[in-house]
Amino acid sequence: MLQMMRDNAGSWIIKILLGVIVLVFIFLGLGPDRNAANDFAAEVNKTVISWDSYQSTYNRMVEMYRGQFGGSLSEDLIRALRLREQALEKLISDQLMLEEAKRQKLVVSVEELNQVVKAIPDFQVDGVFSKERYETLLKYNGLTDGQYEDMQRRSILINKLRDTVQAGAQVTEGEIEELYKYRNTEVSIDYAVFDPAAQKEVRVDDAKVEAYYKENGARYETEPEVKLSILRFAREDYTDKVAVTDEDVALYYEDRLEEFQTPETAEARHILFELKADATEEDVAAVKARAEEVYTKAVAKGADFSVLAKEFSEGPSKEQGGLIGPFTRQQVVKPFADAVFAMEEGTVSKPVRTSFGWHIIKLEKMTPESEKGLDEVKSEIRASLLAKRAEDEAYKVANDAFDTVIGSESLKGSAEMGGYPTIETDFFTRSKGPEAVPAVDRLNIAAEAFNLAVGGMSEILEYNGSNYIIQVTERKEPEVPELATVREKVEADALTRAKEEKAKELAQALLDQLSATGAFPSDTSVVTSPLFLRDGKNAKGLDRNVVSAAFGLSLETPRPEAPVSAEGKFYVIQLKERKFPTLEKFSESKETLKQELLSQKRNEVFSVWLKELRDKAEITRSSRFAELQSEGV
Repeated sequence: MLQMMRDNAGSWIIKILLGVIVLVFIFLGLGPDRNAANDFAAEVNKTVISWDSYQSTYNRMVEMYRGQFGGSLSEDLIRALRLREQALEKLISDQLMLEEAKRQKLVVSVEELNQVVKAIPDFQVDGVFSKERYETLLKYNGLTDGQYEDMQRRSILINKLRDTVQAGAQVTEGEIEELYKYRNTEVSIDYAVFDPAAQKEVRVDDAKVEAYYKENGARYETEPEVKLSILRFAREDYTDKVAVTDEDVALYYEDRLEEFQTPETAEARHILFELKADATEEDVAAVKARAEEVYTKAVAKGADFSVLAKEFSEGPSKEQGGLIGPFTRQQVVKPFADAVFAMEEGTVSKPVRTSFGWHIIKLEKMTPESEKGLDEVKSEIRASLLAKRAEDEAYKVANDAFDTVIGSESLKGSAEMGGYPTIETDFFTRSKGPEAVPAVDRLNIAAEAFNLAVGGMSEILEYNGSNYIIQVTERKEPEVPELATVREKVEADALTRAKEEKAKELAQALLDQLSATGAFPSDTSVVTSPLFLRDGKNAKGLDRNVVSAAFGLSLETPRPEAPVSAEGKFYVIQLKERKFPTLEKFSESKETLKQELLSQKRNEVFSVWLKELRDKAEITRSSRFAELQSEGV
C-alpha cells in the first residue's frame, strides 16, 4: 500500500538542502484543500500551508541560527527566539502577499527573472553566470529549472509588492537635519568601574549555595531526550544490487530526447520605454516618438548601444547596458520574440510594441538549437538510472521491512527476526538529533521522534536518498536535578552572584556619595573619557550600555539613578560635557541619512500594511502547532 501511495504521489515536497545554494522553498506545500487534521500547519484564505512545508522552513531556520551561533543552539534559545512561530508566521505572510500580488495583477517578466538568477554568486564561475553550473546545482538539489524559476518568480513578486506598498513613504528636510544632529552630538563622562572579579574576599558557604539553588533551580533543568531504534535503508547501499544495461540507457535517451535538446536561444540588448497599462493613445504615440528619436541615435555610425541603454532605458537591465538572455522564443512576450528571432546578429530593430512598452532591440548573438548525442550523455544517464533504481530498491526493502515491523511492540525485535539490522541511538535532544544518522538528516529525524510517544513507530520517512523507520524506545522528561549532581556548577554560579552583588553594592555607595557632593572622592580611581558619539566612536572601548546611559544624561541630571551594568561590571558615571554639532558638514551626509530614514519609514509603512492584510484574512492555525507551543517547544 505504501509503495502504491509513493508511486502515485501527485507532488513532491522538497525536503533537501545540501548547503550549496540558498533556494526559495517557502512556497512548497501550498494547496487548495486540507487533507487531514494533522497534515496542515495553517490555512490562509482557504489555501493550505502543509505541515511538511512548515517543518522544513522551521528546520532551515534552526540551521541558519545554528550557523550564526557557532553551531550551538539550545532548546531554551530556540524558544526565546520563537523560531517555531517565526517559521509559521513567515509562511502565512508570504501566502497573503502572493494573493495580494495576484489581486494587483503584478507580474514578473522573463528579463527580471533572468537578472535575479544570473546575479546569484553560486551560479557563477569567475563572476559570470554559468548555465552548466546552474543546471548542475539544481539537479543536485532535486529541482528542475521550471521549479526553481517558479519559486524565484514568486519571491520577486513579493518584493515587487513590498516596493509598491512602500512607494508612498516620504521624509522631510527637517527630519533629516534632526537625525544629523542626533547622530553627531558628542558627550564626555567621568567614570569609575567596579569589577566583580576583583572582589577576592567574597566567599559562599553551604547555606548560601543551597539558598541560591532553591531560588534558581529551574536554570539547571535538563532538556527532554529520547532514544530510538532505527531502520535505515540508504540509496548508496543498494547501488550494487541493481543494474543498468546499454539498452536501458538507449531507451531512456529516446524517451526523453527533449532533455538533451537545447532550443534556439538569443542574447540581445534592448532599450525599454515603459507604458502604463492604462496608457491613452496619446501616451502611446508620445512614447513611440521618444523611442524613434533614440532609434535614430542607435543606428548612427559609431553608436554604442549599451551606452544608449544606460542613458535612456527604463527597464531593469538598464545598468547592464540593456543586456538580457540567453532566452528562448517561449521565454519572452510574443512581439519581442517575433522581432528578435527574425533579426541578424549585430542589427538594431525599429521600435517594437509589447505589453511593457516600446523596445529598441539589438541582437547580440543567436545560438541555433542543438542536440547532445547518446555517446555524450550515456554516462550521465547511466548514473541517473542507477541512482533512481537504487533509491527504488531501497524503498522497496524499506516497505517490506515496514510490513514486518508495523504493529509490533519492538521494532528492534521484529526487525531482527526479519533479518533487518537496527541502529540503537543514545539519548539526544530535539536541537541536536541522533548522531547515529547522517548530519543532514538529524533535525528531521529529531522532529519526527519528538512527535511520537514511547513505543510509537513512524511511517517510512524519506530524507536525502535514505528511508527511515523509527521507534521511540525511551524518553527522559525535563527535570531539575538534585543539587549534588550539579553542585560544582551551582557553587560557581552562587559565588559569581555574590561577587556581583558586592561590586554593585560598592558602586551604589559611591554613586550615593557622588550625588550628595557632586564630585568623586579624591581616593577614587576615575577615568575621563574623550568626547564620543552615540555609535560609540571615540569611546575608547566603553560598552554600548555605558554609551547609551551617557547620552541619557543632561546638565540638569548629570548622573543616572543606579550604577550602569556593562560587560559584567558596574560603572558609576557622571556627565562632563555635551557638544552639539554645527551644520557645516550636513550636506556631506545628507543623502545617506535621507536614504536611511526613508528605509525606516518604508519598513514602518509596510509593517502597518501587512498587519492590516493579516487582520482582514481568514487564518486558521493547526491545533498541532498550538500543542507544541503549549508544551514549550
